Amino acid sequence: MPISLPIVGEREPARSDLPPQTPQKVYFVSLGCPKNQVDTEVMLGVVRAGGHSLVDDPELADTLVVNTCGFIDAAKEESIETILELARVKAGAAEAGAGPKRLVVAGCLSQRYPTELADEMPEVDHFLGSADMLGLQTVLGGAAQRMGVSPLDRRSWLYDHSTPRQTYGAGHTNYVKIGEGCDRPCGFCIIPKLRGPQRSRPVFDIVQEVHALVGAGTREICLVAQDLTTYGTDLGARGLAPSNLEGLLDALGEIPELRWIRLHYAYPTAVTDGLIERIATHPKVATYLDVPIQHVDTGVLKKMRRGYTERTVRDLVERIRAQSARIWLRTTMLVGHPGEDEAAYQRLREFIAEGEIDHLGVFPWSREDGTTSAMQPERVDDALANARATELMELQAGIREQKFAAMQGDLIEVLVDGISDESELLLDGRHEGQAPEIDGKVILLDGTANPGDFVQARIMQTTAHDLIATLDLDREEP
Repeated sequence: MPISLPIVGEREPARSDLPPQTPQKVYFVSLGCPKNQVDTEVMLGVVRAGGHSLVDDPELADTLVVNTCGFIDAAKEESIETILELARVKAGAAEAGAGPKRLVVAGCLSQRYPTELADEMPEVDHFLGSADMLGLQTVLGGAAQRMGVSPLDRRSWLYDHSTPRQTYGAGHTNYVKIGEGCDRPCGFCIIPKLRGPQRSRPVFDIVQEVHALVGAGTREICLVAQDLTTYGTDLGARGLAPSNLEGLLDALGEIPELRWIRLHYAYPTAVTDGLIERIATHPKVATYLDVPIQHVDTGVLKKMRRGYTERTVRDLVERIRAQSARIWLRTTMLVGHPGEDEAAYQRLREFIAEGEIDHLGVFPWSREDGTTSAMQPERVDDALANARATELMELQAGIREQKFAAMQGDLIEVLVDGISDESELLLDGRHEGQAPEIDGKVILLDGTANPGDFVQARIMQTTAHDLIATLDLDREEP
């Protein structure tokens, strides 16, 4: 999405050692996942630290930047369309004699197809890969030669607390990337080639960043990585103090004024009892876990190279529910993978129908060059895969309706996000089981509160995706 001004939730760049440059006006479009958003925020920090300015109209920019996604076909198509759209802006400016504009393509698509894009898109002035965010400094400094993509290895760049970073969006909630890359061999996934091998940030470094964010007004942090649950396994081999996710949560839990720590992208086989206990009982760890299960049929999981079975999945859900019935569980499922016959699909459908999943995303398998799944036989027809995805989402919609009905009358704690999209007379917020942008919201009918406030609210009604509540003014928290 385009980065619109003004940017809120900003913090001053932590570095002041960047050389002076001729001021440039820069326009950004950021696509893809929250991890990509963090990368974009680093590049925004580079812009500000270099004395440049951000604009929200590409016609006014000297430099146009697209941070791309290259994960699946739909994301690649969106990235290409955005690049071509900005290339037309650049060409139009040249025809009008408005002066040269530079077009920069960054991120996962550049990393995935560095040679092909460089050959087929001469209108792009520079390419930056998924570990080249700081290279934007050189671009803005007037790099004469076309910049290319860096290869990825264990020593590839990873941002730290001293890296310039300019957060955007709601200042009271922010993503924190605790590691980069992935070592898992999942057959359908191209991420290791887009992001490289796993590199974890040291605990001290993450704590320093979160301290700075909280000092600037952040109340909720969403921890992201390709796999949170293998956090720290590489630190010892890199000569750093070893740690794990549980130790990191303990350290972050000591930060005053931080209220919610939310966990995204855990791996099913690596969710420990200690992690579940912290989610259930730690006052600052949100009772929420995002764990992509992908499937439950053992045969399909084997073809996916996930390294676990249906029993593993069911054991995980049983351990979570045994610790607490009110841990909000988000997952994704992949349908139509090679080898998913009708019996395998029905096992998945039966699992969803049991109602243990609170938030669900279902995606048809996409053939991705360079993955082992792309070479497997027993393909599922695209139309059938899409029909299965639709059926599962409709099934989950009914389950969500039942879960919402059971919540009516409940008193919940809500983090206020701001004025509602529905009306300026309403407020939008989220309860502990709702992550930003993906899990619906709580619409507050009355009262006043500021973004970042935590309030008590009573659920009065529900819609297909959202809860409607009234503030319990007698129990409102500061």
